[in-house]
Amino acid sequence: MDLFDDVPAPPLTPAPPGLPPPAGPLPDIVAPGLECLFVGFNPGLRSGALGHHYAGRGNQFWRLLHEAGLTPRLYRPEEDITLPAIGLGSTNLVARATASAAELSRAELRGGVPRLARIVGFVRPRVLAYTGKGVYLAATGLPDAPWGVQERSLFDGVADVVVPSPSGLARLPFEDKLHWFREVRAEIGRRRLA
Repeated sequence: MDLFDDVPAPPLTPAPPGLPPPAGPLPDIVAPGLECLFVGFNPGLRSGALGHHYAGRGNQFWRLLHEAGLTPRLYRPEEDITLPAIGLGSTNLVARATASAAELSRAELRGGVPRLARIVGFVRPRVLAYTGKGVYLAATGLPDAPWGVQERSLFDGVADVVVPSPSGLARLPFEDKLHWFREVRAEIGRRRLA
């Protein structure tokens, strides 16, 4: 079965009723019943200025989604609002934009978990894909975690998958990042069959 078969087209709205608007420059790209919700640290300055997720010049997110088979074509950051129509969404632990996630305090990151819990409760995604090991560790409070599907999930009924940061500054080669983004697609497929 292809990822795009039988995916209902959810309403294309960045701020569904029942969820508070983010305090920062980016809307949460969510809708009920997503296959996968990507969770980042926070928007970078360029993403914040443009108002679109993963819009940094060197960011590989959109290419990784396409080459992993998660999108039917290569999307542009300004098309982020259309992701729910193919079962994907995007949010961040922290809403405010910074030049680097290193500018965020541990308390600020952990403070985003209750809001993430509300989003997950509304969306009920099959998979949460954390875009960076640091994002997952900040959300869970764990000292370390492997790449890929985690043994225990932060939220019941949702698989946690840790993928490398798509930032062009992340030193992992593109092919290594792509391997883990393909694991997101594989986990979506496993969850569909469960």
